[in-house]
Amino acid sequence: MLEIRGIVPPLVTPLDSDGEVDTRSLRTLTEFLLAGGVHGLFVLGSTGEGPSLDARQRDTVIRTVVETASGRVPVLAGVTDLSLRRVAASLDAARAAGADGAVVAPTYYYVANQMEIIRLFRGLARRHPFPLVAYNLPQFTKVALDRETVATLAREGTVCAVKDSSPDLSATREFLLQTRDVPGFAVLTGLEFLVDAAVAMGMAGAVPGLANVAPRAYVRVYDDARAGRAEAARTVQDTLIHLFQITRQGATGQSHSDGALAGFKAALKLLGVIRTSRMCEPMVGLTAAEEERVGAILRELRLL
Repeated sequence: MLEIRGIVPPLVTPLDSDGEVDTRSLRTLTEFLLAGGVHGLFVLGSTGEGPSLDARQRDTVIRTVVETASGRVPVLAGVTDLSLRRVAASLDAARAAGADGAVVAPTYYYVANQMEIIRLFRGLARRHPFPLVAYNLPQFTKVALDRETVATLAREGTVCAVKDSSPDLSATREFLLQTRDVPGFAVLTGLEFLVDAAVAMGMAGAVPGLANVAPRAYVRVYDDARAGRAEAARTVQDTLIHLFQITRQGATGQSHSDGALAGFKAALKLLGVIRTSRMCEPMVGLTAAEEERVGAILRELRLL
């Protein structure tokens, strides 16, 4: 079993001007996050545009981050897909590329039920003795993991952790209560705004997309919350909520995902971490004027 704790950023995937993975920028981003003190790295999640990349690009991302991290922290790879066979193929590729564990959400397009979700994870565990993290992402997969499903998979050792990116922290807390007696099992939140509260209530850590831009600040929130320094954790968390405005600078007609992820990439470009803010098509990213508004927020918070 893989023990997952602390701040585990879901890395953006830097692209070059041709839309290919920019491995040089990806290495720089990995080192930037490790220098910020993060405890793990998660590639090919929603923030990393994993579903938008082809198999060759996904392999490049995993191999680049694994090679750069060089065993300093665990590297998790997203392998969510439409069926057990497809997920299993992606999991095989992630293992071959050196990932330490795989993150799996319920299959999507066809709406799965809880029985099918359990069959998915058990099927993967039978085929591949590999650490699995269950990913609760109902806003994308159209089905939420039930607390009983998570508890069942945790108790039988099929999954070693759950990452909950649903907007309901109450549900995340139920996962925590249902699995608290399972040795080594980790419950992590994906909510950027509530890391201090989640850690204070006993969760193992967080997977916040904004940690791409401010890894050290999120590590401070985690450390302060664990140590019982609630006021210190809240103060930094409040600043991070303000920083999150970088995800809201896109045009009115832009999709939420495009605007949010482009905000992360624009900030990282302005910070000199990645070379372009290009998005996977058909997403278009931010205009120069919109990126300047991102820069204004970074300057206001003295990050730029």
